[in-house]
Amino acid sequence: MRILHRYIFWDMLKALALALAAVAAVVSFGLVLPELQKYGLGPVASLMYMAMVLPRAAYLALPLAATLAGSLVYGRMAAENELMACRATGLPQWSLFWPTFVLAMVAAGVTLGLAVWPLPESKYAAKVLAQADVERLLFSQLETTGKIKVKEAGFQLTVDRVAGDMLYGPTLKYRGEGGQTYCYAPYGTAEFDRQANSVRLRLVEAVVVDEAHKVPLRGTHVVSLRLPTRLPRDEDELNLWRLMAAQHYPETTDRYRQLDEDASEATKRTVRQKVRASAMSEMHGRLAMVLGCFGLVLIGAGLGVHFHSGHLLTAFGVALAPWFISYYVTTLAMKTVERALANPQDELYLIWTPNLAVALLGLALLGYLSWVSGWPGREKVARRLLGLNVLSAVGALLAGRRRRS
Repeated sequence: MRILHRYIFWDMLKALALALAAVAAVVSFGLVLPELQKYGLGPVASLMYMAMVLPRAAYLALPLAATLAGSLVYGRMAAENELMACRATGLPQWSLFWPTFVLAMVAAGVTLGLAVWPLPESKYAAKVLAQADVERLLFSQLETTGKIKVKEAGFQLTVDRVAGDMLYGPTLKYRGEGGQTYCYAPYGTAEFDRQANSVRLRLVEAVVVDEAHKVPLRGTHVVSLRLPTRLPRDEDELNLWRLMAAQHYPETTDRYRQLDEDASEATKRTVRQKVRASAMSEMHGRLAMVLGCFGLVLIGAGLGVHFHSGHLLTAFGVALAPWFISYYVTTLAMKTVERALANPQDELYLIWTPNLAVALLGLALLGYLSWVSGWPGREKVARRLLGLNVLSAVGALLAGRRRRS
């Protein structure tokens, strides 16, 4: 690698490090804020949660940071005529883009490494931390939303308001010995047993209705509900190897294991389809974003040269638009595949198409800039091939008609 190439590459690496630190900090704060409102995390727990979501924040921020680095460095070189000086020495334009390809491969490799294991593991660890203090979680949820549902324990509780450990207007739905049971009371209390990992609800003057009519209809109703000792993993919290296994053996996932033993075969089949579609969408989404990250770096460098985006705000605007479009379209495609329960494999092209288009667009943009930089005649030929001359002529004709009218 030439001295000039090393200079460009290290300049891009420095810009990437600074951009990644800034964007990842903003993203991690945005990930913490909803959980802080939802679970009522304290100061120490919030800092620990922010540290645990850093791999996820880096995974989301890396494509944007790499695109910004390419746009900023090459935009500055174009604005200060450094690219023109290099061409004046006889150095071809295409050789100046080699550091861009190296940085694109580095960014894509890091994105793949994060997607394989750190991304799902950190997300699951953050969820465990947020829901570790069950007592704080329950009262925080009841105070903010007025309801809480613990699917793993099989109960749902709604209240009108909470004062201390007193619950006013509680309505409890759970599965007891008599089947599905519904309780309503004017007020009640909740006590936690951390050793037994259970919550004891005492509902005063409760009205109770169950399927088998084994519970008295009215009176003080006391029920102890065991809380889950382990939180189940969603499909987006599985590493790539387990996602592959979940597509072929959905019975091994936590979502399927949560089914009741007496669940119907139709319910089991639906859950298997949902697990398979969700795992397929998540796995292909992660892999496709690696390809998209590669293409975004190339697009950032090409747009930086085209717009001379040497200023930070200009470079950020140039980098933000393609990253947002790529991420938004890929996310919509993943949701579409996840909803296609019968044949999700038939919709996988929706995930790969936008990311493949980004990679091809980046290669085409750098190829175009390298081709037209040699002599002015090539730009005229390129404009003629792309139809830009026709568009310019049509625009001039329409403008002339407006002036005459």
